[in-house]
Order: sequence, then C-alpha cells, then structure tokens
Amino acid sequence: MRNRVDNTKDHSSGGRPRLLDAVWRHRKPLYLVLSVVLWIALWQYYAKRMDKSVLLPYPKDVWLAFRELLASETFCTILLGSLKHIATGFGMALLCGLVLAIICRFSAFAEMLLLPPMKLVKTVPVVSFIILLLLWVDPARISIVISFLIVLPVVYANVSRGIRETSPQMLEMAGVFNFSFLRKLRHLYIPNTVPYATAAVSTGLSLCWKAGIAAEIIGLSKDSIGRQLYDAKLYLDTRMLFAWTVVVILVSVLMEWAIMVVFRALAVTVADPTLWYRPRRAVRFLVGLPVREDKPIEETEEKVADGSENVPPEAAGSEDLASGDTVSEDHASGDLALKETAPVVVLDHVSKSFDGRAVLTDVSVTLRKGEVLLITGPSGGGKTTMLRSMLGLVRPDSGSVGYPSGKPRMAAVFQEDRLCEGLPAWKNVALAIPGRTGSEGRAKILAELGELGIDDGSRKPVRAFSGGMKRRTAWLRAFAARPELLVLDEPFTGLDSARKDLLIERLKAIADNTAIAIVTHNTSEIEKIQSSFENVRRVSRGV
Repeated sequence: MRNRVDNTKDHSSGGRPRLLDAVWRHRKPLYLVLSVVLWIALWQYYAKRMDKSVLLPYPKDVWLAFRELLASETFCTILLGSLKHIATGFGMALLCGLVLAIICRFSAFAEMLLLPPMKLVKTVPVVSFIILLLLWVDPARISIVISFLIVLPVVYANVSRGIRETSPQMLEMAGVFNFSFLRKLRHLYIPNTVPYATAAVSTGLSLCWKAGIAAEIIGLSKDSIGRQLYDAKLYLDTRMLFAWTVVVILVSVLMEWAIMVVFRALAVTVADPTLWYRPRRAVRFLVGLPVREDKPIEETEEKVADGSENVPPEAAGSEDLASGDTVSEDHASGDLALKETAPVVVLDHVSKSFDGRAVLTDVSVTLRKGEVLLITGPSGGGKTTMLRSMLGLVRPDSGSVGYPSGKPRMAAVFQEDRLCEGLPAWKNVALAIPGRTGSEGRAKILAELGELGIDDGSRKPVRAFSGGMKRRTAWLRAFAARPELLVLDEPFTGLDSARKDLLIERLKAIADNTAIAIVTHNTSEIEKIQSSFENVRRVSRGV
C-alpha cells in the first residue's frame, strides 16, 4: 500500500514540472495574448472614461462596424483595389532593388550613378513626393509609385550589403575552382544575401502599406481604403475610421505572412535545400517559428592520436623565407626526365610584404607535373603566402608568378574548409566539376563520400558535420576538380592516422598528372609524404 501511495505522489510531482515546462515553451504566444487583452482593456477603460464616441469609440462599436464592412457589397472591391496597387508597387521595388544591387556590386560607375537618387528617395518626405505626383500621375496610380519609391531603397541597401559581405575566402575558393559567374551568384552571393533580403522584405511590406494608404488619402483614389478613411474622417464616423484601420492592420499582417512564407520557401531552395528532407523543421521555418540549429556530428575516431609532434623552431631548417635570397631545397629524388617537362607554375624572385613586414623575399620555385613540393617550417614563415602566390590569389610586390603551359586547372584544400555550409556534401563536391552533375555523377560522388566515412552526403548540410567530415569533403572536392595544380595547406588537420593514409593513397593515384604543393609542420606527416612519393622536394626555413 505504501508503494502505491508513493507512486501516486511521484506521478503528481512529476506532472507539475511538465506542465510548467509546456507553459514556459509557449510563453511568447501567451505573452502576446496577454498583451492584446491588456491593450483592449485599456481601450475600453479610456473610451468609458471619455464617453465621447466621436473621439474614441468603444471596442464593441468598432467590432460592429467591422462586421458591417465585411457584409457590405463594396468591401471586396475596395480592398482588392488597394491591395493590387500596393502589391504591384512592392513587387516592382523588390525586383528592381535586387537587380540594381547585383549590377552595382560589379559596376562602380552604376553604383555612383544611383547614389544621388537613392539618397533623394530616402531623405525627401513622402508627402512631398505625393504632392508632386498629383501633378504628374493619375491619382489612382499614386499609391503604386509611392509604394515603389518607399521600398526600393530598403531592398537595394540591404541586398547590396549582403552581396558586399559575402566571404572573401569563399570568393577566393570560387576563383581557384573556376566557378562561373552564375555559380558564384547562385551558391555564394544569393545565399549570403538571403538574411538581408528577408529583413528588407519584412520592413518594406510594413512601410509600403503605410505610405500607400497615405497616398490614397491625399490623392483621393477611387475605390480605395485611403478614400474610405478620408470619408470617415470627413463625416466624423470614428467607428468606421477605426474599423478600416483594423482592416489595414489585418491585411498588412496577412500579406506580410504570406509573402514571407513564399520568400522563405525560395530561400530554403537556394541556401539550405536539405531542409526539405526534414518536413517538420521546414514547416516551422516557413511559418516563421524558431528552428533548432543542427548539432555537429561527433566522431570519436577523428581525434589525432598518432603521436606526432609539431616541428620545433630550432629544428625547422636554416633560412626564413622572409629574410633569405632564395628558397633552400633539401633534396629532389626521382626521374630526371621530369626536368625536361614544361613547368606548371614558376615563382621567379617573388617578394611580398604585409604592413611593412617581409613575408617572402626573393623566392624562386619551379613545379612540374609529377613533382611534390613539401613546404615546412613554423608559423609566420610565408608558407601560406607562397601557396597563395601559386594560385594567383596574391600579387607579389616584385618578381613574377607564371604558368608556362597556360593557366592550369587548379584545386586547393585551404587551411579553412571553405564549404557552402547550407549545401549537402555531394553538392559541395559537384560545384568543383564543370557543367551539370547528373544522377550518375551524384551517385558516384556519394559513393566516394561513403568511402571516406561520410554517409550523410545528400540529406544533411555540411554545417552539421564534424570538423573531420568537413575536411574530407574539402579533400574530395579538390580531387573532383581533376587539377593540374593542387595546393594543400595544412590539409590533414582534424584527421586520424588511418584517414591520412587513405588520402595520401588517393593523392598518389593522381600524382603523375598533377603538380602538388603541400604545407605542413607535422613531423609524422612530413615523414609519410617523403616516404610515399618518389619526386619530393622539401622547402624549409634554411640556415
């Protein structure tokens, strides 16, 4: 009997926190309901205190007037008239703002050309525009023009900012993998601009309704909400004035919600297509509810436990790249016939400084297909700058970087993964392949991802991957490009010994037709590379 009583107590005490939990989870809707009730109560209180319906009608009277509006024969005609004009102006502004922002991103002249009118539209009062438009435009169309003028600078400014703040590192990656302009636009600029464009749409919708209705009031547009508000004021029909104001608020909120659902659907398709594989999350996102972030996958086997140590400064070699005249080369083993092939890339007496500090000084390097250039040394020695010079991402202060056989197909595994975080792994890999990737190509990529231990290559965005999974995706992207020049900057970061061996084997398979440059400071990686390839030249900080 005691046990039964105790169980009952446990059940009741456990139920109470669950109820409080449910209330806490839904606290925002509850706060909203309480807020609405509070303001209506205050409205009722002050209406009763004033007792002058001409100045402040009761909520009940406004509700009755609202019902009268809905039952009237002209309501739909009036509502649709205003909705059509304001929606037309908004749609035109959204389209023009997007197009102009893209044009001005790539044309400084166009940006300067648009600067004065955009400043003018943002600073001149709306009433001034409306009065001027009364002289130039049919009153029925004034709300279209005003809605357009109000929303255009908002969309233009937000989208321009989104485009400008696209990651320079991602743009460098796109340049190395030779992305076309459309690919950059589709997979870099547009996804980065989506949050800014979303904010612009939300802000612009509320602004265009306010400005559009104000234009209808001043222009006395026929069959419009603005005309009804003007007539209600003229005849001191405060009930109807409040009722039409409620209509404007409701229609504005519903229009904003509907357009945002459509806009979010487009945004998901462009920036995070894998969300469609999770219907519940997709629905929550579309209707504007918070969505939990994807938790990164944890892989215990990715801990680097091979016992390797970093190269200590005193054992790194002899001469700093920033202070020497030439780069020292420890050895060059392999077939001497390689010397007779045309170089893929040549650094000829290259020097480079940043903020007055010399990073490379008089560096000369020649790299051919079939050769592996291993660059070692501590941080700050110019290793990454040397690789970036090979890729054409850094312009030297003196000397030159040349491609005697023509610019080669390039690929890189950067220090950062530089992946499109919203796309699945297979799509990140496919971006490095020129042309469209069909179903067979996708299946092949997914199979190769599986070989590297990535089984969620199509349904999860890479932002949900662990560091090691992202690294392997970056490696496979580099292989997929079939490069003639492959640059690897600390490429084994976050990988265990077994996967390092697997990737080195994959690297050996393409080594004969590729010039490879690798930066690392890990002693075990240096030993593996030197023992795995025949034609290795090691460049280090010399004496």
